Amino acid sequence: MKLRSRQKQWNQLARHDPFWAILASPGKRNRRWDPDEFFATGRHEIEAVMRGIQGLGYPAARGRALDFGCGIGRNTQALADWFDHVTGVDISHAMLDLAQQHNRAPARCEYILNADGDLRTFPDASFDFVYSRLVLQHLPAHHARRHVREFLRILRPSGLVLFQLPSRRHPRPAWQVLASRAYNLLAGRILRHPRVVEMNGVPREIIIRDVEECGGRILNVRNDDGAGPTWENYLYAVRK
Repeated sequence: MKLRSRQKQWNQLARHDPFWAILASPGKRNRRWDPDEFFATGRHEIEAVMRGIQGLGYPAARGRALDFGCGIGRNTQALADWFDHVTGVDISHAMLDLAQQHNRAPARCEYILNADGDLRTFPDASFDFVYSRLVLQHLPAHHARRHVREFLRILRPSGLVLFQLPSRRHPRPAWQVLASRAYNLLAGRILRHPRVVEMNGVPREIIIRDVEECGGRILNVRNDDGAGPTWENYLYAVRK
């Protein structure tokens, strides 16, 4: 039920204000994103990612890449400049319809709908690189953990998984916690306002344990600002 509810919400967001739903930058709400400017942010992000992983020695090959939670394809299109073939996966068919409209490399870039709680669509050892940022934080914690394990399953030997996930909220005054819970309950769960997107985290030590239990090896963990200032948040680089 949780995932079906997420799917419905992201379909609504895709129809209402899709670019801002993916990248909620100040001043861009209500369809103020220029598409060229929006996709340029993906190219800048992936260029920085590829520079940042050079010293890790992984992935050893640039064959197939997966963009998990691809949305409209902001990062999927950018990854197509670095890998032979890129697959974008998302829970929202409305987002993927838009991604197809903006697909400038259809021969090397495909989009797949996946509303399951795993990645059973893909066999073991399918990808050299798996990337996910600003996505797992919107899933229930147990689904986020399951997908991290799935990332390792579909990763090829000498491949690399790079994913971002909040760990814990920074301490807040009690009144802020109560106000936030009341707002989320009223707007998100009762009124079903599509713009109220749930945020979740998984403690860093649990993620590290999950990775190691799946035979993965943590290469690097660094702070990331993707979850905003109220969260302790990390970007994990993992290999088999």
